[in-house]
Amino acid sequence: MTATLTAQVQEGALEALRRHGNPFRNYFARHPDDEICARYHVPELYAQQRELVLAAVDLYRQDGRRHSEVLPILGNKGSGKTHLLHSIKHGPSRGRQLLVTPSTYQKGCDFLEYLLFQVIDTLLGGGCQAGMRPLVYIGEELTRRLVRNWLQTLEPAARLELFPAPPLTRWARRLGLGTAQAEERCQWLVQLLGRPGTLPVRQALIQVQMDPGLVYERVCQFVDRNEVHSVAGQMRRRIFQGFARAILLGQEEELAHFLTSGFTELDFQVQPSRQELVLALLRALMDICLTLRIPVVVAFDQLEDLLLARRTEDGHKVSEAFFAGLVQVLHQVDGICFLIFAERGLWNRFVPSLDGYIQDRLNHPIHVPGYGSVQAVRLDPPPPDLVRRVVVVRLRPALEALGSEISPIFPFSEEQVLRIARTEPTLRDMLQQFRRLFDRLVYGQETSEEGEIGRTTGGEATGYVEVPPPPPVPPEVKQVTVLKAVEIAAADGKEASDHVNAPANSPGMVLEKLWQQALADARIRLAPEGAIAGATRELQAGLGTLLVTCQEHGVKIGSWRLQHVVPEWTFGNHPTYGVLTLAHWVCRAGQPWRLGVGLFLGRGPGKLRDLQIKLAALELEPPILDMLVLLRPAEDLQLTGKSKSLWEEALAKGRQVRLEPLGMEELVQLYAFPRWFASLTETLPEDTPLPNLADFLQSHCESLLRLLCLPSEQ
Repeated sequence: MTATLTAQVQEGALEALRRHGNPFRNYFARHPDDEICARYHVPELYAQQRELVLAAVDLYRQDGRRHSEVLPILGNKGSGKTHLLHSIKHGPSRGRQLLVTPSTYQKGCDFLEYLLFQVIDTLLGGGCQAGMRPLVYIGEELTRRLVRNWLQTLEPAARLELFPAPPLTRWARRLGLGTAQAEERCQWLVQLLGRPGTLPVRQALIQVQMDPGLVYERVCQFVDRNEVHSVAGQMRRRIFQGFARAILLGQEEELAHFLTSGFTELDFQVQPSRQELVLALLRALMDICLTLRIPVVVAFDQLEDLLLARRTEDGHKVSEAFFAGLVQVLHQVDGICFLIFAERGLWNRFVPSLDGYIQDRLNHPIHVPGYGSVQAVRLDPPPPDLVRRVVVVRLRPALEALGSEISPIFPFSEEQVLRIARTEPTLRDMLQQFRRLFDRLVYGQETSEEGEIGRTTGGEATGYVEVPPPPPVPPEVKQVTVLKAVEIAAADGKEASDHVNAPANSPGMVLEKLWQQALADARIRLAPEGAIAGATRELQAGLGTLLVTCQEHGVKIGSWRLQHVVPEWTFGNHPTYGVLTLAHWVCRAGQPWRLGVGLFLGRGPGKLRDLQIKLAALELEPPILDMLVLLRPAEDLQLTGKSKSLWEEALAKGRQVRLEPLGMEELVQLYAFPRWFASLTETLPEDTPLPNLADFLQSHCESLLRLLCLPSEQ
């Protein structure tokens, strides 16, 4: 009887596992915001390393004037570096921090500009850290302090004026009545704003019947009176006022405008250079964060893909420029904690070949109380007990309904889990082995890896597998298996779902899945009011990466193909607007056309300034452009006033200029492309070439690519 019950329970568990599908299919994190990390998080995994990193970050919370330092976090490919970064970014910590995870670094890009605009993109974007946007938690803390300091300087009569009063109450106030009540409200508000983790500032003001609009005006006046008139003081003043407007009035556009353009138009006695402007703004932002005791952490995840070092011939030159720029920032800006997540082999290969001084700075240890001097954090394979917990967490959604009737690691045995944990080199390899074993035990066969992009070389060891993998499914069958498996019940009792997964591993399906995930993430990040302006340089970098990839993979638009691409060409003194992507298009017969393609995203007063700077590229000698293509959001395509006059003047001079409408979907594609490309390269084993992406890019980005090319009849 007991054997019968056990068999019934096991069969029920197998049915539940078939319905849920293989939980080990997602065996790598695409980026530090990947929901897979949160879904299958095991807090004990790399807990010691996480506490060490957070302790290093806390050094900057305690002393914001510390020199900037680098902490490498090294592990083999698939060891769990991105998962560790996710837990640092979104998990519990000792307080808030601004964690910046930069995207692809382009060869020739000024590192200081690259870093500044990554910080701005993180600040203004829609991405959350520990459940809240950085703009919100930094703005809340800053506005809380500003309102509190302003209230403490007011005289009792001035405090009384902050509360609107009906006619009868006004007569009572003239007689000296009601003053005590107003004073009591102000004192309560001051005490509330002095305690962290209480009501949001706007909600607290409404609760005491203060008008947020009036408070915003008075806070701006308070900031004007108290900030110095130096360049740094002017920048702090505008940033303070921008944050206050965003928090009290819910309007982020003013802050976005200043951080992308307004900082270049301050009242300077001597016009600073482009690099001096960038450095001044970065220092102003750092000063604000460190005053609030919010550490700034810049985490370079997947360094090998960030630099595209694995896929390009000049990877060493890119790496050398990257590390030289990083060391320069260590000297110029204090208070930044740099975390570099890198493959151990790549780090050991690149760093010894760098200049001796750069090596010294990168290898300089950090003294962390309780841990001693730390030169690097190393991620070794997790012990068997933690691997077992990973397995339990992955299987829990399917097995939790069965309670204690079934082993939490079913369908695996303790011996199988232990063997895999002891023999595989990385966590990713372990998950791949569990995936194969799950398919064999639950579905009766292993899935074919003929078309799977995501396998790694370490996952080839399949010593525990007792049967050879089945032959590859013929290509002509892949497209019909899913449709028929839903309708026809298998004779051996297997669910239809064990066949549904087969085509999901084909290269096209993997590309499509990664693409849709990257687009969804980009839509979230670009949703807030000022996010697109804040992402101007990130979008331009995406444009450059897209065109470089199109050139490498032979993408053709009509009869045109790319001959040469410069991803980011900077000119002039404006760090945000003074950048174009250069693309040389050639036809079968004829000279190449040199196009300069730029994002024309300036709003309000920045619109005219943006256009002036972009058109100035046509006046450079010797000329480097035959045509200038400006991409403008479709809802604000119309040129009026001085902008229209400037455009017509360029046409009258015989300049070749085009203004193209850019929809939200095209903006999302530009933002998503570098992240999608990095995710794609991360899925590939080392030294494995990329699949040809020409067909994929032409089908998914056709409308965007036509904006970046010449008409067929040109």
